[in-house]
Amino acid sequence: MKISLRYLLLPLLWAIGCAATPIGTGSPAVLEKRTLQNFTAIGDKFYHIEETLRVNWFRASNICRQLGGFLVNLASEEELQALSRQLHPAQSYWLSLYDLAETGVYASQATGTNAQFLRWSAGQPDNIGGVEHCIQLWMSGSTFQMNDAQCEMPFHFVCESY
Repeated sequence: MKISLRYLLLPLLWAIGCAATPIGTGSPAVLEKRTLQNFTAIGDKFYHIEETLRVNWFRASNICRQLGGFLVNLASEEELQALSRQLHPAQSYWLSLYDLAETGVYASQATGTNAQFLRWSAGQPDNIGGVEHCIQLWMSGSTFQMNDAQCEMPFHFVCESY
């Protein structure tokens, strides 16, 4: 049985990315909350747009869970447009989507199901070097669109909660 190296490394990468920041000597690892803000209502969902921290996809997912949410799982063009109006055009933001299990098949880490909405930037996804498996929003022209990127790259992120 052939097992992809990706399946063996995923738990290790997840653990590394999810490691919480220890505060104080001998105290349990906890999330440092000095830069985190509350969730904001946009449409019928609540979002936390993290504009200060830049972290890898795994850490972003962990922070969202610690805040009581998950990385944003965009469901429609309308949701993308509503959220885009709140984002800084010079920044990139992690989404819930990835293709770590099967290249080219994008699933939501939040729901475990295949992506229901994709709005790719021109020429994307391109999986440069075969290592771009997590999806970010970036400004392409005058709109935010999706791009595949290396999961270990540090970007801002958006959490959502209902």
